[in-house]
Amino acid sequence: MSLMALIVITITAHAVSHVELGTAVQFVKENGGALAMAPIIVSSKITPELIQQLKIKHGKLKIITVVVEAPVYDIDQLTQQDKANMRILGIDPDIVSNEGLSLDKRLKPLENLTQFKDDNTKIEAAKSLTHLNGTVLEDGEQYQFVVKRPDRGLIKMLLPLAQSGKLDDFADKAVKNLVVDGDMDELDDGLVFMGVVTKLKAMIAPAKTFLSKA
Repeated sequence: MSLMALIVITITAHAVSHVELGTAVQFVKENGGALAMAPIIVSSKITPELIQQLKIKHGKLKIITVVVEAPVYDIDQLTQQDKANMRILGIDPDIVSNEGLSLDKRLKPLENLTQFKDDNTKIEAAKSLTHLNGTVLEDGEQYQFVVKRPDRGLIKMLLPLAQSGKLDDFADKAVKNLVVDGDMDELDDGLVFMGVVTKLKAMIAPAKTFLSKA
């Protein structure tokens, strides 16, 4: 099964199920300060309370996100006039429209549209861009999972399987031993399962150096 159409993203602070992403984005905007140092949770299955419980039980956690289909934001559909007005304001439209960046980084150049007060051309250009705020136009299909940090025993079990190409054995053991919560029902989906396995394999790769020094 090809993974070319599968985008896998690791987010150190976030989770998404197939839920109302617009609501989640609004929540983040309204609680940005409180969430600055904490995971941004947009999955209905993963709550702050659950994360705290899992931290007590498992220690350090990582949240991985498998994106089968990315959401479409208003800044994904910039018009030529939008881009022209951004250039008038010294804003790089390539940053705003870069789907490879986080939503926050893409929106940051648009944060100070009210600072232009003495230049009518810039004032009008800024006004024309105020409708761009990261609104979700189309929900994507994303799933998230809470993963515990593997201890030495798990690394010694999983790393040889990953390195030897025994993907089936690695996949079964890695998911069983490392994934502790999240959109577990979605693991029956082949694309989602392979997305999780791909991220788990990448996660333990640095352990090779760790073991060589043990």
